[in-house]
Amino acid sequence: MSSMPQGTETKVELKFFRPEYEKALFEDYQVSAEQEKHTALPVRAIQLCREDRDRHAIVIVADRKPVGFFVLHRGDRIRSITDSPRAMLVRSLSVNLPEQGKGYAKRAMTMLPKFVSDYFPDMNEIVLVVNSGNEAALRLYQQAGFEDRGHRKEGPVGTQVLLHYRMNRK
Repeated sequence: MSSMPQGTETKVELKFFRPEYEKALFEDYQVSAEQEKHTALPVRAIQLCREDRDRHAIVIVADRKPVGFFVLHRGDRIRSITDSPRAMLVRSLSVNLPEQGKGYAKRAMTMLPKFVSDYFPDMNEIVLVVNSGNEAALRLYQQAGFEDRGHRKEGPVGTQVLLHYRMNRK
């Protein structure tokens, strides 16, 4: 068993989905049964991205290995969640089960504003929806700078909380 030398931090990057990530995300990817109630697996989410050009599949890569996944979605189809025409919705966030607990999701969400700013400069807000009972996810998003402004809606598995991240735009 090898361990990382002291002071060495795993390099985490956000990348647009590419075919080279398919095996890791389609065949080798798993989440818990409980998590599956709250998120779409990458194979399904990527299919939706292929059908809708406003959905962008994003891979969380740690030391060049895909460890997580989410979708950035913009456009008219997210108006049931936000009225802002310049908002980007984060959906289907998950981390592969063997990679969970290593801080990858938190680091990805902390890196997300710069990624959105770099690749979608017209966006001025990032929003996401999380189930109110998912306290670990709520904590993670709030630690990454997302704000709970009190917006709630009923979802398929209970009350959902809408969280916002306001981009620094002039």
